[in-house]
Amino acid sequence: MHPVLIDLGILKIYSYGFMLSLSFLAGILLAVRRSDRRGIASEIIYDLSIILVLGAVIGSRGLYILTHRENFTSLIDIVAIWQGGATYYGGLLLAIAGAVVYLRLKKIPFFRVADITAPSIAAGVFITRLGCFLSGCCFGNPTSCPTGLVFPPGSPAGHYHAGIPIHPTQLYSSLYGLLIFLALILIDRKDHFDGFLFSWLCILYGAARFTVDFFRFYEDSAKVAGGLTDNQVISILLILFGAVYLAAGRAKAARGS
Repeated sequence: MHPVLIDLGILKIYSYGFMLSLSFLAGILLAVRRSDRRGIASEIIYDLSIILVLGAVIGSRGLYILTHRENFTSLIDIVAIWQGGATYYGGLLLAIAGAVVYLRLKKIPFFRVADITAPSIAAGVFITRLGCFLSGCCFGNPTSCPTGLVFPPGSPAGHYHAGIPIHPTQLYSSLYGLLIFLALILIDRKDHFDGFLFSWLCILYGAARFTVDFFRFYEDSAKVAGGLTDNQVISILLILFGAVYLAAGRAKAARGS
């Protein structure tokens, strides 16, 4: 595809790194725009964004390395995140952990802020997965479907499946990121209890990721009990968490009405 977006000789701008940076910028600006409605100062969002970005980058890269250990033989391979190679759940979980600590110190309800940032997370999936497609990482299994694409030999996808049509799972993921974003914006037209929007993000993203992972290529090291990937197991837990929190919140709201 186009792993290098701009090549100026001594300076190269990689497609994945650029789209990842763009997703962070778009997500922060969107969250700031939404923060006033829920009574959270924009300064809190800007400060929190530093923690979220660091958590997302370190967590996503770290989990990817753990599940793709055979691909990393040097320190340069480990730190070269701009070339692609990150596991979304690793970044999400570490970013959430950092946000919980920060917001507790500030005495700000976590789920109120989580609802503010939920559409930003979905938008980030939409944008970042386009970077994955351009970089040729996070690719799918061989397929005879009309959606199958042949990736060039120089890409990770082309290395594993040379000259063979494969599922463009990056585009599938980008599409469900966009659809989840639009669904959350639509749902958020009415006021709900804190955590309502975040619960739906967990349910929708978990279900979408669980489904797409059946078409995505994984090394054996990423498989766990029952043939599911580690990401699918996390998806199930995310769906359960969202469903339980949503049911509990609705029951609490009903008792208070």
